[in-house]
Amino acid sequence: MKFIGFSREEEAEKWARNRLGVKGNPEFFRAMSAVDDKGEFVCVAIFSNFTKRNIDMNFVAKDGYWSAPKETVKMYNAIFTYVFKILEAVRATALVGDSNSSSKKFVNKLGFKHEGVMRCAYENNEDLNIFGLLRDEYINHAWSNTRAK
Repeated sequence: MKFIGFSREEEAEKWARNRLGVKGNPEFFRAMSAVDDKGEFVCVAIFSNFTKRNIDMNFVAKDGYWSAPKETVKMYNAIFTYVFKILEAVRATALVGDSNSSSKKFVNKLGFKHEGVMRCAYENNEDLNIFGLLRDEYINHAWSNTRAK
C-alpha cells in the first residue's frame, strides 16, 4: 500500500462511493487515498459537510489494506493533521450503518467513540451510528505523530 494523499481525488471519491453504494455527488468534498502496486485504490478517506467545528468522514478500504503498518500510520496522521491542524476542526464525525460491524470496529481502532444512533437514517431505514473523534483524542492516540510523550 502506498499513500498518495489528495492525488487522483475525484477518481478516489467515485471509487469509494461505488463501494459504499452511495448515489449522487456531494456538493463539496476532499478525498485522501492509498493505492496498491498496480495503482488501484485500496483505501480512501472522504471529508464532507465542513463546518468550523466538525468534519464528517467516510472510510472505505479493500479487505486487509488498513493493516500495512507503516503506510497506515502515515495515512492516519495525514488524515487527522488535515482535519485538526490545517482545518482546525474540534472534532471529526464518522457515520456508520448499523449492519456494518467491520466499519464500527475500524473507527473504534482509529480512536472514534460511539456517541449515539440516528434511527432509520440510512438506506432501507437502517439505523446510522454516530462516532466522534476529538482533537485531543487524536493527539493522544497510539498512532499519532503528535502524541504527548
